[in-house]
Amino acid sequence: MKDNFGQEHREAFGEELKGEGYPDMGGGRYSAKLSYKDWYNFSSAQRAHYNFLEWIASTMVFLLIAGIYFPIPSAALGLAVFIGRLIYAIGYTVGGPQGRLIGVIINDLAIIGSFVLSFISSVYWIVGKEI
Repeated sequence: MKDNFGQEHREAFGEELKGEGYPDMGGGRYSAKLSYKDWYNFSSAQRAHYNFLEWIASTMVFLLIAGIYFPIPSAALGLAVFIGRLIYAIGYTVGGPQGRLIGVIINDLAIIGSFVLSFISSVYWIVGKEI
């Protein structure tokens, strides 16, 4: 990092470059030093990570609500989400967008299942069904 951007950083800020180059996440200015293949692979891995971040909040809410009345099925669906996300990330990183298909199918089916169970669990709670 210092070899490629140290001088430019010193001129702009009057100090040495510290750390690993934040705030660039690797797809901006610093990616100019990557080969196209390295940039593509890095961008695919980063996109898999961003997709995980986009879905994790709603997935966790569905699993937590579903777990009130359906703890074992909810845990199984949580495991399926974990496995699906792992396959998704590896497939996307290694094979690009086409490599994520199996992980997408596993993950989406598990999320749909957790949504359905969370809906049923919510209805049970509203009508006052005992756990």
